[in-house]
Amino acid sequence: MAAQRKPSTATPVDHASTAPTFRILKKAQCPTISGKSDLTYNIACDRQKDIYVRVASNSGGGFFSQEWVALKDIQKALSAGSPISAIRLMPLFRGQSVNTPGFLLAVLAAENLIRPLPGKQRVHELVEGSDFQARMDKLIASNANLPDDAAGTKPTLPAKPKAVKADLSKRKPGRPSAKKPAAKKG
Repeated sequence: MAAQRKPSTATPVDHASTAPTFRILKKAQCPTISGKSDLTYNIACDRQKDIYVRVASNSGGGFFSQEWVALKDIQKALSAGSPISAIRLMPLFRGQSVNTPGFLLAVLAAENLIRPLPGKQRVHELVEGSDFQARMDKLIASNANLPDDAAGTKPTLPAKPKAVKADLSKRKPGRPSAKKPAAKKG
């Protein structure tokens, strides 16, 4: 005899209402560390006024993640001392792209939280006495709430150039032909 199931008394979970709600405080642009493209990034706060950062777009062709990262997690990753490189920020992301930690490094440099070590482009150190938190506190107090232009969008890449057939007549002497030899009759 099978046991009868009692109707569930659990309240259904509305996942949309359990997701953090962010208030975007700032939208800005900065160059990547390499200087090959420009990033657009957002800084936001949640209801508890904790600060979050994300890369929203990239003018270049590299993949990246648009996930929000808590400033307290960033600070924890950076607190292990100098020098600071993108590798230190990798654990903050869910493995979606190796570009994202480097892009976040560029954002942190633009916000004057870190600066390059003398003579080094990709290795940084913390900026002592940064006014970042004071600037964010001012934006929080002003009730800044910018629209989320990146919500529900996926990063897009420029179209790949079409492949061009190689002109085999210009191959270097002594190089074997790309054609397979004909089978011998026997």
